[in-house]
Amino acid sequence: MFEALVKRLLQGEFICEISDAAGFKFLQNPENAADVDTFLTRLDYRLSSTQNQMAFFAGYRTLDKNARSDIGKVFQQFRVELLPVVEWLDMMMSCLNQDTALSPGDTLRFTSLLDVIEHNQAQADRLQTFAKYKDFTSNDDSVKGRLEKLLSTLQKWGYLTLANKDMLIYQVTGKLDYFYQALQFIQEHEQIPIEQGENDAIQESLF
Repeated sequence: MFEALVKRLLQGEFICEISDAAGFKFLQNPENAADVDTFLTRLDYRLSSTQNQMAFFAGYRTLDKNARSDIGKVFQQFRVELLPVVEWLDMMMSCLNQDTALSPGDTLRFTSLLDVIEHNQAQADRLQTFAKYKDFTSNDDSVKGRLEKLLSTLQKWGYLTLANKDMLIYQVTGKLDYFYQALQFIQEHEQIPIEQGENDAIQESLF
C-alpha cells in the first residue's frame, strides 16, 4: 500500500475516505504518515492535508523553479475548473432543495437528479449552459446526455467517485474540501494567483 499511495500522491491525486478508504485510514496513522512524509522529503515534497483533514495530497517542500512551474500549471487547471464547479455546486443546492453546499461524502443519485431536471425547465436550461465550457460539451443534446457529461467530467476531475455503478450513485470526494480552501484563498485575495511572484503565498496557503 505504501508504494501505491506514494505513487498516487506524486501523480497529484487526493487520497480521501471516499475515493480510497483504506489508503486514507493508512495515512491517518501518525507513524504511516511520517514514513510517507519522510519518503516524499527525498523528492522535495511533503505530505499535506486539506484544511478540514478530509484529504491528503503531496505538497511542495521548497519553491524552486520547477515547483513554481508546476504550481502555475495546477492553477491554470484550477482556472478551468473554477466557474463550472461553482455553478455545479449552486445547481445541486437547487436540485436537492437544500440551503448548504455539497460536502465530501454527500451522495448524488443520477436518476433522482434526472427526474428533477426533466420536470423543471429552469434547471434544464441551466444544465444546458454548461456546454459553454469545452470539457462539458456533449454529443447527446438530451437532458440525460448532458447530465451524464456533467457528472462524468466532475468524476474525471476528481470531485466525484462512482460509488455504485449499477444504480449510478455518485459520492463527493475530499478534493472538494481542497476546492473550498482554494476558493477561500481567491476570495480573500480577490484574484486567481498565477504569476510567479505570487507563488510563495500559494505555497503557504494551499501547497
